[in-house]
Amino acid sequence: MNLATLENYIKLMDFAPDFHYAVNQESPWTPFTKEIKECNVVLVTTCGIHLKGDQPFELVNDYSYREIPGDTSLDQLMITHEFYEHTETDQDLNAIFPLDRLRELAAYKEIGRVNETHFSFMGFIPQWEPLLESAREVASKLKNQRVDLVILTPGSPFCNHSTGLIQREIEVSGIPTISLTVEREITAQVKPPRALYVGFPAGCPVGEPFDREKQLKVLREVFSEIKVIQKPGTIRRTPFKWTRSCSAPQCKLP
Repeated sequence: MNLATLENYIKLMDFAPDFHYAVNQESPWTPFTKEIKECNVVLVTTCGIHLKGDQPFELVNDYSYREIPGDTSLDQLMITHEFYEHTETDQDLNAIFPLDRLRELAAYKEIGRVNETHFSFMGFIPQWEPLLESAREVASKLKNQRVDLVILTPGSPFCNHSTGLIQREIEVSGIPTISLTVEREITAQVKPPRALYVGFPAGCPVGEPFDREKQLKVLREVFSEIKVIQKPGTIRRTPFKWTRSCSAPQCKLP
């Protein structure tokens, strides 16, 4: 997505006439030193997912977050987000919030365990400065829960901006992070510590819905790359291709 086009679109909205991207020159950095098979892993997302009984997110500039227990069944969850098409993602939330896949990898003993709580934001936040405080609250909770690795996933194209900002605050707290991005240019401006560019459509950063094997491969790629990325601000291109023949989820901006 063209950065200037998205910026102009957001500025036309009543709630963000003064919108500007966060542009950072440096990235925070916490070295990753543990073995993956010993790690307590957590998901943090900006896709707007939450328990069906929770209060839904506001659609713009909602700085709150929702906590999702690690033993939650995905049929107990729903997405509140109007800035990407998630009709197909709703059918398999692992495509954006791969909790089932993490639990499988824990059962295979490829990771240590799945954290007791995961965190979700609604990432369409043009007036983004207050988001940093919420990100610090989540970072503090993750520290208390002794999390070793945070995987972040975006929802809409603009959610990649919020994802990077949240990621930076968690990394500052001393926890290694890595994100999946579907908008490399936005992520490059925010400059989170580590990111993998997947080249998938908005709504499916972990792969096609119901493609369990690809979703597992994407997560295994995350675990492989976290061990070898040594330069702060690195964005690596993954080898995966989008192969679904039916309609793909797309950003709902004009």
